[in-house]
Amino acid sequence: MYPLEIELAQSVAEGNVIVGVTRAAVHEINAKHAREHSETTREEAIALLRRNGELAAPAIRALGDEQLDRAAPISLYFDTPLSCQFFLEDHAVRHSWHHAARIRQALAARTATAA
Repeated sequence: MYPLEIELAQSVAEGNVIVGVTRAAVHEINAKHAREHSETTREEAIALLRRNGELAAPAIRALGDEQLDRAAPISLYFDTPLSCQFFLEDHAVRHSWHHAARIRQALAARTATAA
């Protein structure tokens, strides 16, 4: 999701309103990704994460303070005006931590079950 999240953040940085992004739309995108990548190996998933992370990092670093401070209504948050910085922190950054924590939980449970 990094490419989409970065694209949306850059749009907010330009002062554009984000419309059409809802929880239902996110669930639909996630379901589509799950279907399309059901055979993806662990190594392929890690490579994709690295590649997208390596593209996202410089895009985030390229944003200036004024762009990070700019706010616009975002449909995912019921049209609440949010800053580009908040959107990045809540999605591109927190999202990764959230998924990493879930992966660690699953691996720990798997290890405990195997023991």
